[in-house]
Order: sequence, then C-alpha cells, then structure tokens
Amino acid sequence: MLPLQPLALALTLTASLLAGPAAAPTPAPAPSPLPQGDQPVRLDPARFTTRVDNPYLPLAVGGRWSYLATGPDGDVRTEVTVAPGPDVAGIATVAMRSVSTDAGGGLIGDLTGWYAQDGDGNVWLLGESARDYAAGTLTGVDGWQAGAEGAQAGVAMAARPVAGQSWRIAYSRGRAEDTGRVLSVGEQVSVAAGAYRDVIAIEQTSPLERGVRLRRLYAPQVGLVRSETSAADRTDLVAYRKP
Repeated sequence: MLPLQPLALALTLTASLLAGPAAAPTPAPAPSPLPQGDQPVRLDPARFTTRVDNPYLPLAVGGRWSYLATGPDGDVRTEVTVAPGPDVAGIATVAMRSVSTDAGGGLIGDLTGWYAQDGDGNVWLLGESARDYAAGTLTGVDGWQAGAEGAQAGVAMAARPVAGQSWRIAYSRGRAEDTGRVLSVGEQVSVAAGAYRDVIAIEQTSPLERGVRLRRLYAPQVGLVRSETSAADRTDLVAYRKP
C-alpha cells in the first residue's frame, strides 16, 4: 500500500592508540535483526509502549504535521495527527491519521496507521485502515491488522538506522507488502517548515507497485520532512506542531 509509510551495514571500525602495541579495532554494535518479507514474528505486548519517542519517528499524542504536494493537477494538502489508538494483536497503539485534500478542498484519502514502540526503540506498524475518495465520494476501503488473515506487523522506523539496513514495513498479502532500506544518513534538507541536519533517507518499495521507488527523508525530533518519487513528484513538510 503506497504511500509507503515504516540495513546490512559495513561496520565502522574504531581504534584506540594505547601505549605499546595498538589495540585491535572494535566493531560498532550491529543493529538488532528486523523482520523481512513475510517472515512471521511473535510480539510480546509487555515489551511495547505507546510512548513513541524514536528520534526519526516521534509520534506523541497531539502532534500535527502539515504537508504540501504541488503538481500539474494542482496542490494536494495532507494533515497528519496522532491520537490514542486501539489494541492490535494485544498491543496498545497510537493512531496516526493522514487526511489528504485536493486544491478545492475535496477529500482524496483518509489513512490511519496503528503504531507502538518496542523496548529497543524500534517503531512497529501494526495495521492500517484506508479510505479513498474521488470528488468527495467514497470509492474504496481497504486495510489490514497484524494477526488477522496472515498479516504480519512490520517496522516503520528502526531504533538506530544505518546505511544499507533494510526491513519489512508491513506484510498483508495483496494489500501491503512494503520494504524500507536506508539509503544514507547525515543528510541536510530544507523545506518550508525549516532546514534540517542529520537527516536519514529511506527508500520504500513494494512488489504491488512495481517500478515505484519512494524516497522519504526523516529529520531528528520531527519525523518525515520530504517524500518523493522524482523531482516533479514531491511532498514537503510545511508546518510541524509539537503537542
């Protein structure tokens, strides 16, 4: 399901200069294994919290993000809010809702995702509910929940993303089969909402949308600041309000 909401790494070696022979380099800690493809996972509700404070995907209840996409068919505005969510697969969640409207204010889409953070700091996506509209008329309803009809939760954001790392974002056969891969870290980006450093770039793809590669940029303490498939197809953050 697009927009695709959530890294093999060449480890950096550090060496210390000591008196006498040099110490052997010590590899940086490897990231925790994250789910891939349709790999089943068992999640312990006791290890999860609704306090989602991952620096690259902070989802505090009451937060609000405003986005703008410009294109030949006119502007599309998206308002994102976070509220308490339901229990999914026995795990308490927060609900991130994205409502998109066209240039005339007509409703285009209404997507809600349910998230929780594990004890390591990974943010998990546990399900989604989507409603599509045309000229304000409901045209389609879709969704999935972890644990129902073979659907598996995925990772929306790794605790410590590193270049090359990849993970499953969601798996519900034929509905959501999304994968994320960290392209780079330490980027800089300027959007209407501000200029950001230490940005990470994540590419999201899905076999259900072949040929589509969605590049998403996340800034620390803010979250998603830009999403693009090309220079002509870009959505930028225009305002962010902390709760």
